[in-house]
Amino acid sequence: MKRLFVRVLSGWLLVLAVCLPAGAAQRPLVLVSYDYPPYMEVQQGRPATGIAVDLVRAVFARMKQPVALQFYPLARSLSLIDTPSADGFFTIKKTAQRERQYLYPREPLLTQDVVVFVRDDARLTFHGNVSELADVRLGVVNNISYGAIVDTAVARGVFTRLEVAQNHEANFRKLLAGRMDALVSSRAVGMAVLQRLGMQDKVKVIGPPIERTQAYLIFNRRTVAPQVVAAFDRALAAMRKDGTLQKLQKLPGPTDAGTRTGLR
Repeated sequence: MKRLFVRVLSGWLLVLAVCLPAGAAQRPLVLVSYDYPPYMEVQQGRPATGIAVDLVRAVFARMKQPVALQFYPLARSLSLIDTPSADGFFTIKKTAQRERQYLYPREPLLTQDVVVFVRDDARLTFHGNVSELADVRLGVVNNISYGAIVDTAVARGVFTRLEVAQNHEANFRKLLAGRMDALVSSRAVGMAVLQRLGMQDKVKVIGPPIERTQAYLIFNRRTVAPQVVAAFDRALAAMRKDGTLQKLQKLPGPTDAGTRTGLR
């Protein structure tokens, strides 16, 4: 009898050992993000919308992996991805330090042009070299990466009159108030913020893009297995192959004001 009991118990333990990982894999992954129009647009009392939101939902639906999307101010979201409270964060640029901290997929979610915005009446010119902006009162947003070129210039102290804001709207308001001469931003993000503020006719883009950057969804190394990241890559690659990704990534067509600021 004792031997039979041991066999039955061993059998149940084996079943649990096999089944628990599969069940655990189906728990919703908590993905945090922030207000970053037009990619992630967060308005109080309404579900979040935007290109990146649609992309993330579509990829994980294809993986048959439930997710819970949570939206906070940027600094709060960035702090959560360093704790077990969040399994992923979107969107973010790739840096060497971040690659050591987080799990990056091979596939980016978005590609963006980083450009220089100035007031419509500004005489400032830009030809593509960030050293031209060395003595300009230049606006950036705290905790935002603008790609290797701008980030390296900031780290080396190239910009001697850097102005740091806590979010994109504050950055553009400072520009329009004359508290800075120019700011750097993703072209699409800048245009979306200006449309939200109703000020798209007061600002223009000068010069060529500084850099074309890629933005990713990253995973928490402590809570997400590498197999999940591999599955994410497979799903995103399949969506690219069948055309779903291209459809979801397409920005709305430019308005007249968008043409003024070089939105393409």
